[in-house]
Parts: sequence; structure tokens; C-alpha cells
Amino acid sequence: MAAALPGLALVAVALMLGVLFGSIDGSLKTLLTPDAMAAGGMLGVIAGAEGVAISIVIVAVVFGIQMTSSRYSPRIIGLFTRNLWNALVLGISLASILYTFLARAEIRGTYVPFWSVTAAELLALVNFAILLPYVGYIFEVMRAETLVGSIRRHALRELRRAVRGPGIRVHRRGLMTSLEQITDIAFGSIQLGDMAVCVLSIEVLGKLLSDDYLKVKSSLGADWFRIGHAELPGASDQIVTEAARAHTWVEYTVLSSFVDFVGLTPIHRREAAHAVALATRDVGLAAIGVGDHETAELCVRFFNTYLRTALNRSAPTFASSTMNEYRRLAIGALKWRPDLAVEAASHLLRYGRHFDQSGMPAIYGAAAEDVADLAIEADAHDPTVTRRLAKLLVGNLADLLPEARPIGLNGLFKAVVKLALWAMAERKEEVAAILVSGIAATPADFVDSALGRLETIGSGLFWEVNERVVAFDWVEEPLRAQIPRLRAALPETKPGSKRSRHPHEPSMDGHHDLVRPEAEVTTPG
Repeated sequence: MAAALPGLALVAVALMLGVLFGSIDGSLKTLLTPDAMAAGGMLGVIAGAEGVAISIVIVAVVFGIQMTSSRYSPRIIGLFTRNLWNALVLGISLASILYTFLARAEIRGTYVPFWSVTAAELLALVNFAILLPYVGYIFEVMRAETLVGSIRRHALRELRRAVRGPGIRVHRRGLMTSLEQITDIAFGSIQLGDMAVCVLSIEVLGKLLSDDYLKVKSSLGADWFRIGHAELPGASDQIVTEAARAHTWVEYTVLSSFVDFVGLTPIHRREAAHAVALATRDVGLAAIGVGDHETAELCVRFFNTYLRTALNRSAPTFASSTMNEYRRLAIGALKWRPDLAVEAASHLLRYGRHFDQSGMPAIYGAAAEDVADLAIEADAHDPTVTRRLAKLLVGNLADLLPEARPIGLNGLFKAVVKLALWAMAERKEEVAAILVSGIAATPADFVDSALGRLETIGSGLFWEVNERVVAFDWVEEPLRAQIPRLRAALPETKPGSKRSRHPHEPSMDGHHDLVRPEAEVTTPG
């Protein structure tokens, strides 16, 4: 209604002026009952004006289709051809012109068909009233935000019809077309540098999976999942077979397009990579929520693929945002799939090591801190996951020591230390013992220097503006108080020390306990 107001206002003003001056010049009855010559001339003017109006409509439609299809993809033309408003406006224009011709043919000598002439006038007024709003509507439809929203609504309709049963392959083809149209818009936006539209397209693709498709996936018939190379063009036979087995061909279609987005986006435009990571995390969490473990595992595999793509492109800015969302997916999996969380942590450290070997060592430290944060989150859900992640960090630290780069070693070591300080503060003795054993295996001079920096640095802000905000060499105040206890515990944990013990064996010395016992608890022995 808001869009139609300008046209209605225009017609209302014209009618008001016509009635006003008609009343001034003569009686209103004379105005409304013209003679045959006047009626014929009026209908001729109406027909000519309506011809101009429909010309404007056609030019607007053709201009909108041409501009939109050349900017994004020729497949966008389908949005205009099946648009109800386009058909309605063109139909009203053509019908009004045709009816005007018929009404003009009824006029004979002194005979004037009053109601036919009146209906022709009313149709002309409607035609002119919708002209201005329709031109504005066409330009609104050309906006990418409107296009993407309408495509998603069409995809939802196809999903609902597919759930009801009949014609499932037709609706599957309709859904695929909608996915291809949104993907084309995203690709076109990347090429044009319009990252806002690209990010919007990625978000809509992700929500189409997480909010819409996964909720009704279990209701789709078996015929929906019978696929071939037509549904996954360019995929190998193994991929088609696996997607058919796991019922993940729709998810694979969307996520594989995400890989292409990451590969095509300029390195300095990290918004797209972040949007891809966010969408994949949401899909993974939604899959876990509905019990679709195949899709959740597929999201883990695609997160690894994003990291591999960022590694191949030497794009550490892509890796940082991807790893952060990867960690959030692992946190979400702790309650339902703790094994998936451990697997994700293992992959994070593995790809961090690859970045370190490729000359981007800061990513290794970021990956290690993500795993440490994951270990802390896991303690509230499954303490065994925390212990497994602590062993994983210590194992990576031991593997890195022989050929360590300073930046990568510093980041990984600080993550281990911060997790150890948390374990000591939270009285997690077994976890603390595992971590302290790994710290003790590190060269003493490096440990003393690193702990010294942790004790002295008072500002957590990193000294450069990059993907990181918090510096590796900073720990918050409550945990900083545990550093002296950590220093005291290290000598007796050194390999070859007379008081060295197994990493899982709790300390029996009250003064050097990593986790002090409660006051009312007496330590046996």
C-alpha cells in the first residue's frame, strides 16, 4: 500500500481537478454524459495514452531484466517471468487497451454506451494509477537484497511441496535452480567487488540449509536422495556415491560453492571468508541439533577444506576467522558429539602446523589458543575431552621443539601455559600435571623468558592491528597469580629429576601441589 500511494495520489489529484473545473465550466451531469463525438474522441485519447503507458511498462521490465541478468546471471530472468505482479500489470494494461477499442466500436451516431465508456475510463485510471508504483517496484526488484529474498521464498515453497510428496523430482529441480541463482549472485558480487551482496547471499544460503532444509530433511521421500551427476555436476563418482549414501547432496552443493567463494575472494576482502565460516558453523550446529551426524561431519571436512584453500592462497586472514568459527562449532558439539570436538581440535592444530611450515607461524598460535579455549569449555560438559585436548597440545609442543620457529613456538607454548594456569586455578590436578610435564620438557631458558613476559606485560592489546586483538604474551590477572606456583612445580617435573613423576601421578607434596587440596581434606601418606 505504501508503494501504491504515489499512483493513487496522482489519480486522485487529476480526478479532483477534472471534477472541479468541470463543475465550474458547466454542470457535472453534462461532464459525465458526453455526446457521441466527445465520447469517441475521449476513448481515442485514452487508447493512445494507454499505449504509451504499456510502452513504459515494457521498457521498465526489459531494462530491469537486462541490467540484473548482466550484473549477476542470465538465470535471474526466471524471477521476472514467474513474477505475479509483472503478469498482473501487463495483463491490466493489455485488457484496458482492448476494452477501449471495443467500447469505441459501440458508439453509433447519437448512441453513447454510458457504462462502457465509464468502464473504459475507470480501467484507464487504474492503468495510470499503477504505472508509477510499478516502475518503482521494478527498480526495487533489481536490488540484490530483494532478489535473494524472493529466491529463498521460492525455494521454501519448493521444499514444502516436496515434503507433501507428489512431483518430488520437479520440486527438487526447482530447489536446485534457486540455489544456483543465489550462487550466481554471490559470484557476480565477488567479481564486481560488492561484498555486502556477497555476504548476504552466503548468509541466505546458510540459513536455507540450517533454518529450513535440515528441519524438513527427514520428511523427504527416498526419491529425493536418488541422485547422479546431474545433481552434482563436476563431482567424481566417489563423491556422488558418498552423497547418495549419506543423504547430503544438498549440503554438499551449498558447501562446495562456499569453497569456490573462498578461492575467488580477494585476500584483502575477508568478509566473504568470515561469512562462509559463520554459515558453515550454523549448518553444523543445526545438523547436530536434529541428529544429522553425516551433515555435521561434512561441515568438519569443509572447514578443513577452507583452511587448505587459505593455506594454498597464503591468506592467513582467512584462516583466523575460519578457525574461530571452527572452534565454536566444536564447542557446540561438546554436549552431543564430544568425539567431533576432539577431531576438530586435532585438525586445527594440524593446519596450524602447516601454516607455520609455510611461513605463517602466527596462525599456529591462534589455533593453539582456540584449542585451549575449547578445552576450558569442554570441562563443563565432559572432563575427559579436556584431558584429551591437554595431551594433544602437549604432544604438538613436543613435536614442534626440534624445529620450532620462534613465533609459532611462542604461540603454542603460551596456549599450553595459559591452559595450565587455568587448570591450577580451577583445581584440575590431572590436567595440570599433563600440561606441566609438557612445559618442563621445553628448554629452561625459553620457559623462564616466556613466564617472565607473562608476569610483566600488563596490557592485553596486541601491539599491531591485525586479526588478533589479545597478545600471546598476556594472561589475565586471576591466572597470573598462578605463575609462581607453576615455576615452583617445574623443577620436580623435569625429565631426569630425582623427584620426577609420571604426568598423571598427582603431587604428594603440599607445598608444590599444582592444585591445593581443600582445607578439610587430608592427603594420605
